[in-house]
Amino acid sequence: MALKQEFTNELFNRLENSEVHKQYKKEVYFYDLVASGNVEEITRLTSLHDPSAEYDNSGYGHLSDDPIQNSKYHVAISAALATRYCITAGLDPEVAYTMSDVYIRNLDKMTRVRDIVNLHAKMLIDYAQTMQNLPKVKVYSLQTVEAMNYVGSHYTEEINVESVADALNINRSYLSKLFKKNTGLSLGEYIRKERIKAATNMLAFSEYSSSEIAEYLHFSSQSHFIQCFKKEMGCTPAQYRNTPHPSI
Repeated sequence: MALKQEFTNELFNRLENSEVHKQYKKEVYFYDLVASGNVEEITRLTSLHDPSAEYDNSGYGHLSDDPIQNSKYHVAISAALATRYCITAGLDPEVAYTMSDVYIRNLDKMTRVRDIVNLHAKMLIDYAQTMQNLPKVKVYSLQTVEAMNYVGSHYTEEINVESVADALNINRSYLSKLFKKNTGLSLGEYIRKERIKAATNMLAFSEYSSSEIAEYLHFSSQSHFIQCFKKEMGCTPAQYRNTPHPSI
């Protein structure tokens, strides 16, 4: 009840004093600029923020009475938003999350608002620069990215189009059509490609037999695995294993 009362009082005071958070559309516009790799505009916009200013005005929420902690909270939130917008726009999730981790670790060490503001600007420009340097490929829909990420984490399980759709709470037919439209592959084909990709690593850098790999990656049989592998790679698993590969 105490938290609910605090929320009610806070909302009332903000409305009374005409203090509002940044408008949603403006926030979406800003992070769309980051995700689209518009380095010039992000550089311009971040330069407008006074490095000596605290994140407690101009539409920023009041998250802590301590100005240093308040600023850190806002930058951490910004890192999360930039990460998710960039992943949706095609950035590899591992790259995006690693960038966020590095910046937040550096943020944690800071003791001056000026340094935090400067780090915030550098982080956003870095995300935008990374997006600008991405190969110019088709941007996938959020549902397609989520499906790809799910497959990437579960291809060693017995998954199919229906189980992926169920896990993401998306209509199966809708997901199938959307995935095909975005990638040119059916979701079933994508699952097989991810399994074959994993199989190449296992053949090159492990002692597992073809039958063990086929079972581990949930191919219906060893012969089906060999058939799919040859179609994808142009050679059999045995031939691939006997080809020299660079060490990791």
